[in-house]
Amino acid sequence: MNPMRVAIIGAGAIAQRNATEAASSGACAIAGVFDVNVKVARDMAKRLGTAVFESYEQALASRDVDAVLLSTPHHVHKSMTIEAAAARKHVMVEKPMATTMADADEMIDACRRAGTALTVNYSFRYTPRIQKARELVEAGALGEITGVQVVAHQFKDPGYWMGARSNSPDDWRSSREKCGGGYLIMNVCHTIDYLYYITGLKGTRVYCEYENSSSPGDVEDVLSLTCRWGERAVGAISASSILRGGDFGDERIFGTKGTIILNGDGLSMYSTRPIEGKKPGQLHTYRDFPSVSWTGEWCRRFVAAVREGRDPEISFREGWENLAFITAAYRSQEVGRPVEIPAWTKESELCPQ
Repeated sequence: MNPMRVAIIGAGAIAQRNATEAASSGACAIAGVFDVNVKVARDMAKRLGTAVFESYEQALASRDVDAVLLSTPHHVHKSMTIEAAAARKHVMVEKPMATTMADADEMIDACRRAGTALTVNYSFRYTPRIQKARELVEAGALGEITGVQVVAHQFKDPGYWMGARSNSPDDWRSSREKCGGGYLIMNVCHTIDYLYYITGLKGTRVYCEYENSSSPGDVEDVLSLTCRWGERAVGAISASSILRGGDFGDERIFGTKGTIILNGDGLSMYSTRPIEGKKPGQLHTYRDFPSVSWTGEWCRRFVAAVREGRDPEISFREGWENLAFITAAYRSQEVGRPVEIPAWTKESELCPQ
């Protein structure tokens, strides 16, 4: 399979990782780099041994570019995707898909009309422990899923929101208008994606309370929400970026026959059924998961789907459904009550070139 020729758009901290993993995946050939910060674009291009585009328009006009990988601020995802689709380039976009559902709809419509593929970087689902959790659920370890409980606490100093950790500082992360929100849309979105992936369930109703406690700007740094998953399961997420004294995370998926616990880099399973030959009624821990490039796996699977003329595993639908959860959670605080999460009702077929 010939590598897909990809233009790297954005050269900040996340873009550096995405570009490196895409280049080493074997599925992508880096066709060039563009960033409004010319110095960081040149530095990245030199490291990758590729060209620098003088503008986004130049990247899109290049016959040597099949796709763009957008690692840019959230509020420009829509316009850059629409421009790429008009130029008949496939789009790989950093999460979240957009800041509003209306923007996400426009992105989808543009790619559909152009016949270009669109994927969102929810590649944490390709980590070995998430893959294993999905296998255990599919094997029946939990029976009927009845609930999900998530605790996700970190400490992000004020510099995080102002871009101090990036080689191209910018304060867009601290702006609700530009970022779309705070810790939920920036970080917890990954957890929502892989819980959807593991369980096969989608959120249907949510109520959220959030606050900006001590971080710059107007984005939330602490939140708590309750949610219905599917028709019968219920759950909760408690999360913040202001927990001093050490990060703490714990994710539990439970059902009528057992429980799966994800914390740190590990996974534990309790089941009343004999799963994978393991004795029922005991807690079994899975350790020593291999180190993998989950972003590289995202690239490989996307390129294979495009080459084979089928939908990407993480298509615009997954990006849309994730954003639907997040925007409904934000809306629920605004109106002071639970909010129904929009269900995907769109025709989701892609027609990759």
